Amino acid sequence: MRLQPDLLPSLRSYTHEGKYAATLRGHGLYDAFRFVLRLSPEVHRKIAELPGGIVKSREAGFERTQAFSTFLHETIHWWQHIGSTYGLMISLTYPTQAHANYTHLKELLQRNGFQKSVRELSFSLPGPSTIDNLSGLTNRIVNNHFDFGAFRALTHSVDSAKAVIHDPMFESIGHAHEIAYGNNVLVLAATADPDFKVLQHPREWEEPFRALSDEKETGFYFGSPVALWGIGAREIFEGQACFAQMQYLSFASGGNLELDDFKAMGMLHGVYEAAFELFLQTTQLDRPASVIHPIVGLFLLVCDMAINPGSGFPYPIWPHYRSFITDTDPGARFLMLATLVRLKCPATATAIQNYSREEYVAVTEELSLHALNASPLAIAATCSDWVKEGAPLHGLMEEHRSFNFEPRNMPVRLLFSHFLAFMQDKRKTPEFFCWPGAWMAGDRVSEQSAELFDRHGALFVDKKDDDGIFPRLVSGRDESLVQQVFESFYAINRMHPRWAAGLNGARVVTSVHGDR
Repeated sequence: MRLQPDLLPSLRSYTHEGKYAATLRGHGLYDAFRFVLRLSPEVHRKIAELPGGIVKSREAGFERTQAFSTFLHETIHWWQHIGSTYGLMISLTYPTQAHANYTHLKELLQRNGFQKSVRELSFSLPGPSTIDNLSGLTNRIVNNHFDFGAFRALTHSVDSAKAVIHDPMFESIGHAHEIAYGNNVLVLAATADPDFKVLQHPREWEEPFRALSDEKETGFYFGSPVALWGIGAREIFEGQACFAQMQYLSFASGGNLELDDFKAMGMLHGVYEAAFELFLQTTQLDRPASVIHPIVGLFLLVCDMAINPGSGFPYPIWPHYRSFITDTDPGARFLMLATLVRLKCPATATAIQNYSREEYVAVTEELSLHALNASPLAIAATCSDWVKEGAPLHGLMEEHRSFNFEPRNMPVRLLFSHFLAFMQDKRKTPEFFCWPGAWMAGDRVSEQSAELFDRHGALFVDKKDDDGIFPRLVSGRDESLVQQVFESFYAINRMHPRWAAGLNGARVVTSVHGDR
């Protein structure tokens, strides 16, 4: 049994362009801005050689198993962005940013024509900025753009956070969180909940946040000291995907691969192990030799909880407005949960033995109780209740079921409905999404696991012989509707240049695996 570096993750990682390059020489990548999963021709070829259905590892061959593990790694990145509350908020910032500035940009074009840089124009205009003049208009555009970017940067990594807090336009961490969450919720409501039957109207937040600013609450006023956590979503995302992938390979090998084996091949390096190292340091737990040790299972569960806050979305802001930053920032949540393991919940270090639903429920409920936060299953249950027959969002899920979406805010409808579908399945089988490596290889593998993995595959992929972007055709969906959704999704989002770049036509493939 030999690990192949050309089929496994490398030292490359999430960049400022939102690309999760997971393998040596770019053999796998998830582009968070364009929502596309890419695999190298070699990985495509190896996966296409896999026999259909559930097979023994020796029948699949370990090289093909390694190739599939890269596919799993990148699919987990898709899940992180479409199947977690933080991921949905980050994913929505791009269409929401476009919505927030669309009318303003049209007005600017009519009043002033094309300009190379709206920011430069804003800084160069003389006189005071008012709601009616050109200076005020450009300021609104620039501020909207900056605030969404600030939220992404602050929660992404320490490096990106440091860069944004030194920008003269930076207001405060609390302001960036409020603007991103508030506008995202407004867009979700305009799309699927116009009467705010399930979502809290962000106007209810304005006065409490204004009071925090007036009272000089740390993090909520201009010039406030800035606390950074030493970890961001970047490290959590990569750690979660990498350790789940290693568990998959370990279970597929019959438990013969340990952490040192993966480290020797370069899978555990830099951003891929940063979150795990911080987890061990904070919990004061010993480093296990095995990747299928209960401590690794707990680490993956903490990653899952860290990227699934409930305050602001799907729930009202709770328990306090002053804790909104730490209640929603993945890095802050990760450190808080790891600290709770050490101080309040030490028994959780050995609780995960079978990767079961019962273990997931017990540990997440215990940690959530001490954290004063909603548990991931409570969040999944709430979101699932929104789409029951007769519930406010049932119609949206009918669009998802048929893949026939109303044209109004179609990209948001697509992303939100996929999030809700993910929540429905997570409510039923949280153990699969927390520990996919344990459920897709070894004794636990089942038809249900295969169905869940296929049902929640990335919407857009590349092909082994073409690096364009293509829709993935799913069994039971009308091919013409899939094509229509694909074309509309990218056509609408051409207003954000990063989304449209790299789009090579509108073709349909039946599987990310390539031709079989």
